Parts: sequence; C-alpha cells; structure tokens
Amino acid sequence: MLGQFAKPAPELKHLEIMVNTYPTNRSITLPSAIFGGQIPKLTSLSLEYIRADLRDLNFPSLMRFRFVEGTNVSVQDLTSFFRRHPSLEFIQICIASMPAPPTVPPSERVCLAALKELRFSHKTCLSGLLDHLSLPTCTEAMLKGESTGDEVDHYDPRVTRIHPSSIDHLPVTKGITKVVAMPNSCVLSGPNGNLRFWGFRRIRGTFDAQFFTSFSPISVLEIRELWVVHKSTSYIGSARRFLDPTAAEIRSAFKVPPKVEDLTLVGCRTERFFSALGMEADGVVLLPGLQRLTLFVGWEDLDFSALIQSAKARKEHAQPLGQVTIVFEEEPEADLVEGVEMLKEFVGESIYRVSEPPKLYWLDEGCDYW
Repeated sequence: MLGQFAKPAPELKHLEIMVNTYPTNRSITLPSAIFGGQIPKLTSLSLEYIRADLRDLNFPSLMRFRFVEGTNVSVQDLTSFFRRHPSLEFIQICIASMPAPPTVPPSERVCLAALKELRFSHKTCLSGLLDHLSLPTCTEAMLKGESTGDEVDHYDPRVTRIHPSSIDHLPVTKGITKVVAMPNSCVLSGPNGNLRFWGFRRIRGTFDAQFFTSFSPISVLEIRELWVVHKSTSYIGSARRFLDPTAAEIRSAFKVPPKVEDLTLVGCRTERFFSALGMEADGVVLLPGLQRLTLFVGWEDLDFSALIQSAKARKEHAQPLGQVTIVFEEEPEADLVEGVEMLKEFVGESIYRVSEPPKLYWLDEGCDYW
C-alpha cells in the first residue's frame, strides 16, 4: 500500500505512519522513494514500528521527528539522519529493542542548533545517542532512566547511561534552581527550561545524600527550591504507602542542598522531616536558609507537635521560618485549625487551605511512552 504513494507531494506538511501491533517476523518497510522522494514542505514526520533506512531519507523542511522502532537501529543511522536535518526543533525517540553497548562520545558531535525539545526513552538513553549530540538551544530535555555515570549494567534496561560530558551540551542544566525528588526519580528545573531524569526500579531507593547526587553529574549545591514527593497512587492492598525515610536519611539528604529557601513535602510522613529541621544535639542547622515550608497532607500525615517543636527551635537558635502553608485534602477538624493558630507564635505567617495535592507527571514502570 505504501508503494502506491509514488508521486511527488509538494504541499504535504505532516506525515504519520503507524503499525498498530508490535511487529515480529513480519515488518513493514518505508519505501525510500515514497512520494517520489519529493516532499519539500514536510515539517512533521512520525514513524512507529516501521522499518526505515534513515540514511536514505531527506526532508529539507523537517522540524518535528518522532520515531518508535521495533527492530534494531544504530546510533550512526540516527545521527546521520539528524545531520541532514539541522532544522529539527522537536525529537522523540523510543528504541524498543535492546540497543548495542554505547560507544565513547565522538570528538565531533552532531549539532542540532534549532532543537528546543528532546525526548528519549530509557533504552534510547542506554544506546548512548545523547553522547553524539550537541544541543546549544534546547530548552527541555526529557530523558527517561537513571543516570549512573560510566558504570552501566547493559543487561538491565531500567538503568540508563548518560555520559557526564553530555550534560555540558544541554543548556537547560545551567543555573539549576529547583529539584523535585520522588522515589527513584528526579526533576531538575533551571531558568531556561527543564531537565528530567526518571529511574524505575522494583524497590524504592533510600532517601539520603546519594539519592540527590546519583541522578546526574549536575551539582545540586545551588538548589533554592526543593520538593519531596511521595507517589501517592501507590498502594499496598488498600493501604496508602508513604515515603517514610529514617531521620538519619533525611539529615544526610538535607546536608546536600544547603541553600534551599523553599521546601515542599507532598504525601510524606512528616514527623521525621520536622525533627530533622529542628535543632539537634550537635547544633547543626539543616537548610539554614529555609524561609518557606509548604505541606500537602492528609489528616493522618501531619504531626503538629513535631512541626511546632521544629519551628520553635529554629526561632530560638536560627532563622525563624517566614511562612508555613498547610494544604489539607479535606476540611480540617477544629483541633488542626487550632494547631495552625498555635504555630503563628513561632513563624512569620501560618496559613492553611483545602486543595487536592499536585498531580506531578509520572510514568508507569516499564512504559516507553509519555
């Protein structure tokens, strides 16, 4: 059927070809001479589970490219395609098959000067494709997987290799100011856009200093805003599972970003967080620049006594909190409202409101799409 499209299509701008079922022994190949090879105005191309010789395709006006493959494709095929399409502004690549071990980053990378947004599945990251690209104007990069530096287990598709040298080619990593930490995942935001890393494993990782530093070679020393988020849709039976790190883990983690001014906790058990933010026997004040604390909690999450003790200790021995905002999922009982009023003695401003917790973007384990 594809072979019937042999005549030039001078006005065609968008082309999407998709195979609905995962190909096995019977794969469909995109003819290299489709539309006679004459699609001068094509700006958007999406190929899903289609065999294509990327080295033969040439669309001078192409700006958006989405490619999902079910058979082997080499990094060299993709970089060859990118080199001939410097006008690309959006790229989404999902390599469904296990890629070959990545090669050493080349001395001369393919420069995509117009690219604004990049999306890679974890197997695409594992292929090392990012290590072959230079993206001087990219404003958003979505890289699924967990960065592990140079050490990679090529037999575990959930582990992603991102070479430290690749970070220098993503301008969105400059001036990182915000980090959102979830179990085995991280969102880093800077003034130019977002750099997102996802890592999926069957067992939740430990919340400690390594939790913050293992995602990428990017330093988090300049973080000003920190979110700690529990994946609230996760259940064991009918019970909600909370992010429940130990006090030692929290103290270890909070020593890593020393310049945090805004801290937001979403769906976490709070008592140990509050204890860590108070004064300990060693006299160390964690997050010494903390000014604003925001809590998204259910009534069972909040330990008001620990919160008040923490606020009192910070007022007496360090800089008092300027503002504490408590967001309840439902209208709080009278004793909780009274606790908010008691808190005002130790902080600049204490307020509460009723709202749903934020719906942060999350991908299911094993899913290659977003």
